Amino acid sequence: MSSFEINEDLLEALDEYHVRTMLMERHHIEKIPIIGDLETEVNDDLIFNVPIYDMGSRKYAAFCSFTEAVFKKENDVKGNGEHFSHVEITRDIDWFMLFYLFRLCGSGINYKPNTGFDFRGTHGFGNFWIVESLLSFKFKFEEWKEDLINLDKPFSNNKGYLLPQFSYKHLNKGHLKYFILNDSYRLVSKLLDFCSVERREIFQVTDYGNKCLVEMGYNRQNFVLTAFAADLAEYFPHLVDPKSRVYAGTNAVKCIKAIFPKKKGKRIKQFDYINDVLSFQADRYNLNPIDCEDSRNCDLVRYFQEYQSKDHIKANNGLEMKNNSILKKTWGHDKYYNFSDNLK
Repeated sequence: MSSFEINEDLLEALDEYHVRTMLMERHHIEKIPIIGDLETEVNDDLIFNVPIYDMGSRKYAAFCSFTEAVFKKENDVKGNGEHFSHVEITRDIDWFMLFYLFRLCGSGINYKPNTGFDFRGTHGFGNFWIVESLLSFKFKFEEWKEDLINLDKPFSNNKGYLLPQFSYKHLNKGHLKYFILNDSYRLVSKLLDFCSVERREIFQVTDYGNKCLVEMGYNRQNFVLTAFAADLAEYFPHLVDPKSRVYAGTNAVKCIKAIFPKKKGKRIKQFDYINDVLSFQADRYNLNPIDCEDSRNCDLVRYFQEYQSKDHIKANNGLEMKNNSILKKTWGHDKYYNFSDNLK
């Protein structure tokens, strides 16, 4: 028996959003030919012109551009993989370290749209130092570690992104770098062993990683570890189940509670309720729960709020795009914007 109710108006808006974003994924990202005009078919200025709302699959999100490029190489539909066709990462521990360190350092996020000229420094790559290491034919953590030791400039670009905090009494600066050089391998080795014993769920990887961090004297890293576990589910599905349960982020939870409120009097843990909804969405839209957490909830909140960065506005010749959600017609201007404001 379902643990949640459904707001039919909002579900209709989500269904509409799904169809439009999947048009963008198939024809804009995957380059599958379309009969007719894509902009006309999408019929939504915000979705068509702002590359936040152009996908359903998490792997196509900008913050996964680097992982897709390195893992898929020439088969990366965005084309970034051609720069990494020479990369030969053969040890599981190096893949695990790559995914974990990328997420720990902010996922290459700098909130600037990809201009299509130089992939380095653009959104999804930042100035994550391992990008340069790979381009220099260094494919093992020991080599990446040596590069970091010798690096005398910032090794990640994380504007607008709050990194996990580390504090060492003997240091005045360089706390994150110290953790990476001294303790990250120990943590990730434990996670590799944990995933190698039996196939895990995404939330189990998060929980175990947090347990290890606390035992090592550090704070939990829910966001980083969930993103890391999602990468494993994407590229190592034999180790982590891509259809498994996850911890949802703040924006995703807001969206879920608005569209699929928990049934009154229903005694169920929030984790189970949230994953009931994610499972419903995954079945409805033929996606994985971790895809839905991001593209059908977190992104949807931004869509309803008509979010776009200053750089996106600049890229669109100074025009601020509006969405064409059916909610505006169903509810009217005042009710719609009151709803979107309350999602903040």
